[in-house]
Amino acid sequence: MNSQSLITISIVSHGNANTIGALLESLQKYETALKRFHIILTDNLQNDLPDFDSSPWGSLKTIRNKTQLGFAQNHNNAFTLSQSKWFAILNPDLIFDHPIFDQLLRRLQDHPNAILAPQVVDENGYVQDSFRPIPNPLELIHRRLPGYAFKPFQPDHEGLIRPGWMAGMFWLMDSDIYRRLSGMDIRYRLYFEDVDFCTRARLSGIEVLGDTSVNIRHDARRSSRRKFIYLMLHTQSALRFFASPVYRQARKMFR
Repeated sequence: MNSQSLITISIVSHGNANTIGALLESLQKYETALKRFHIILTDNLQNDLPDFDSSPWGSLKTIRNKTQLGFAQNHNNAFTLSQSKWFAILNPDLIFDHPIFDQLLRRLQDHPNAILAPQVVDENGYVQDSFRPIPNPLELIHRRLPGYAFKPFQPDHEGLIRPGWMAGMFWLMDSDIYRRLSGMDIRYRLYFEDVDFCTRARLSGIEVLGDTSVNIRHDARRSSRRKFIYLMLHTQSALRFFASPVYRQARKMFR
């Protein structure tokens, strides 16, 4: 198989053995040319994931962490094992309902200097707020007030959305882009890694694009609203981002 067609998929598990099994099953059901996919699973709990069947894929490797690592560090570690043209990051609780990758790769032929994501929907088909403007402190507070409802971005004539950033639940890009950006910033823990990554990409002249012609289903979880520890981590990451030179540069460039 042409090395230019190979795709490495990085998936991190935090006790997600069942959902990862369903994700891989749906990927196998709807996607073609399965040997082009090189799956890297990271078991952040060391021994939670079973040994999945590797035979359908080009390869399947499981990293078993002795100590828990953050979202950014886990995907950065997976990237060091990739030798594919394309690099994808997927949440463990996604489900494919139709083919996606061929369409996304066609988009990347027209927009090679881009980070690309499909539109994310819930189990009822409602669009989720995975495409967002660059946040500011007031906007984060507003999102938590009663009555808040997000307004989806409107796609352009190509069916593309150009948001400030895209939630890191499904990204696809040329591996060289991830390499040029030195991966995600490991100083963020669980939140704002994706905000920072997309913002740094845009500051570097890389497009951040959402493709509304394809959907991926996601079982949304709002842990930061249910558990105090996650709310604290979210707040710490937000403060780090708003104090960063990346945010200051973005405010000047993207007014």
